Amino acid sequence: MALLDLRIEGMTCAACSSRIENVLNKIPGVKANVSLLEHRARIEGLAVDDAIAAVRRAGYDAWPIIERDRRQFVGQAASPIERYRLWIAVAAMIPMLIEMVGMLTGHHGIIPIAAQWALATLLQTFVAWPFYLSAWRALRVRSANMESLVSLGTLSAYGWSVINLINPNPTFYFETSIVVIAMIKIGRHLEYRARGQALDALSHLFRDDDQPVDRWDPTLAKWLPVTARELRIDDQIRIQENQMIPGDGIIQSGQTEIDESALTGESDPNAKAPGDYVYAGSLNLSGVITVTITKPVEESRQALIGERILVALTTRAPIAALADRVAAVFVPVVLVIALLSLLGHWLAGEILSVAIGHAIAVLVVACPCALGLATPAAIAAGLAKASSRGLIFRSAQALERTAQINHIVFDKTGTLTSGRPRLVAITDRDLKIIDLDSIQGSASPSTPWPDWLALAAGAERGIEHPLAGALLAYAAGREITDCGKGLNHPGKGVSAQSGAQDVAVGKPDWIASELRTQSLPTKESSSWAQQEHYLADATAIDVAVNGHWHGRIWIADTLRLDAVAAIRELARLKIPVTLLSGDRASAVSRVATILGITNALSSQTPEDKANYLDALKSEGANVAMVGDGINDASAMAHAHLGVAMASGSSLALETADLTISNPSPILAVTQSLLLAKAVMRRVKENLVFAFGFNALAIPVAAFGGLSPVIAGTIMALSSGLVMANAARILNWRPRII
Repeated sequence: MALLDLRIEGMTCAACSSRIENVLNKIPGVKANVSLLEHRARIEGLAVDDAIAAVRRAGYDAWPIIERDRRQFVGQAASPIERYRLWIAVAAMIPMLIEMVGMLTGHHGIIPIAAQWALATLLQTFVAWPFYLSAWRALRVRSANMESLVSLGTLSAYGWSVINLINPNPTFYFETSIVVIAMIKIGRHLEYRARGQALDALSHLFRDDDQPVDRWDPTLAKWLPVTARELRIDDQIRIQENQMIPGDGIIQSGQTEIDESALTGESDPNAKAPGDYVYAGSLNLSGVITVTITKPVEESRQALIGERILVALTTRAPIAALADRVAAVFVPVVLVIALLSLLGHWLAGEILSVAIGHAIAVLVVACPCALGLATPAAIAAGLAKASSRGLIFRSAQALERTAQINHIVFDKTGTLTSGRPRLVAITDRDLKIIDLDSIQGSASPSTPWPDWLALAAGAERGIEHPLAGALLAYAAGREITDCGKGLNHPGKGVSAQSGAQDVAVGKPDWIASELRTQSLPTKESSSWAQQEHYLADATAIDVAVNGHWHGRIWIADTLRLDAVAAIRELARLKIPVTLLSGDRASAVSRVATILGITNALSSQTPEDKANYLDALKSEGANVAMVGDGINDASAMAHAHLGVAMASGSSLALETADLTISNPSPILAVTQSLLLAKAVMRRVKENLVFAFGFNALAIPVAAFGGLSPVIAGTIMALSSGLVMANAARILNWRPRII
């Protein structure tokens, strides 16, 4: 049965989310996660009507979240009626604060009791109504929540004051009920804004199915406006300048620059031309382009990332387990403490009105909101910050495990290297090797482009082969000699003709058989001894023109540009690094030497890699395995954390604990460790504050050290402080050179 997302109405504290989750998970075959931060439940194994009925049995209301609502749902603002309640509460609180200041200075009765009663009645019947409704729902299922505490506290203050209207020696708590309700409303508003800030940072990852786009109608032979949800595979769409791309596809016409920062974290735009891939959620910055859709919108890269984030938001980090267990029994314990406080003070000789005031303070100060938000607020902010840097975590557990990593194992091909062959050197007719790595292989006057290489590129044009692609990529921007359509000789090379010139490009032994003069270069007759690193792991391709050898090109998989800096940073952080590769020893040794990795193993099978990871784990290491997400899947499963290079692959997003779509992925691995540690610091700070606040405030209130008004004020501010501390993650910057 498909996953189901429900919006939960009336959930206000960790006790609420735990109760709903327990009710759902007790149903056979059902797996549910409930997010207090988002007021959302993700349920597997239950039909919509049955799920809603189960939530209602727990004392709450629910309705489905459909795909097109997700953008609005993530960080939606408070409803208009809640804003009205907030404004009324603040307006009613101001005269009560004046009254309280007057009481402190010995001036009682600044605000007449009749006016206090009227304001308190307005707040109790309108502003505080959601509290009572939520408390009643919990009571119906013989439970209690944060609203139960607030309702008991403020109703006690209001009810006792109403009774005392006919008392000759009255004690009134109208100002207490008003200020407590107002402060809770203000605290909720601040909490809502902080929560929205964290969730809004994720909103770009949720597709907008109502986004308008022009689609070509071949029947009518014109462009027609449709919405993104109507797009299908092979549809041709037109994307205007500064328009968001609604689906993954290939550019058919037009050139532009694309801002992919929402998906990769890379702020610099990428130049795109016909034949290039573009992804949903990226922004077309300049020029009109036409794109052919290659995937259903619900399977786009943006949709997969958004789905991953939704899952991560509903999962709980292991560190949150203690908070969940405490929240489950928190409210009943507080009710008992409040009752004992009342009885204790009364039996100790204090008048009943004062004893009731102490009990009210306990009920009000003990709200577990800060405790319930401590972990999910920081996790949500961390996920938002991670996604802005192209780091997509599978779950909150994966984020916590990342912070614990103390050993990293890298694959080589497609991970530390780009995984794509590139022209790295040229041997000319004088047997001189030109190292293109030292001059970046870019199209400029400093890079060599002899006539024989222009002929070779012309012969390879139109040939579908990775080695041909490497030569043509180097030839981009240069003049290529037209050789017509080349003839492919499978396993050997390509031959073509340009005017009176016969061109052959291919393996050295095949070219040798085609030569009129056996003038092939040999290792002994050149300076190749100084270029041993190319001969070790590069592929040699010879070029002959009219039966004479003219030169050789060297093609190899090259290191990612960020690999050296990343390995250096890991060394600074004292995190050991191991290189495990299935490649031959010479290729692995070269990469390890360049990067400064002392522990490198070659010719490793998937089983060898898995066994090596198991051995590290048995020694107490928390290991991350970084690979390309396809052939390293087995090794990733044996690691504490599987990290995959996205490289446009949906498989990586579906299998890895952490998927990296940053254009500097190896540096991003290091950044993920630092970010995860920063997030877990915020989680621990929040939990220490939340536990410490309640551990200190409840006894103080129980022994009469807090007035109900002060108790309500600091309780309301506690949630805001937790959210503000979590939001600091959104401003995190890595300290990486």
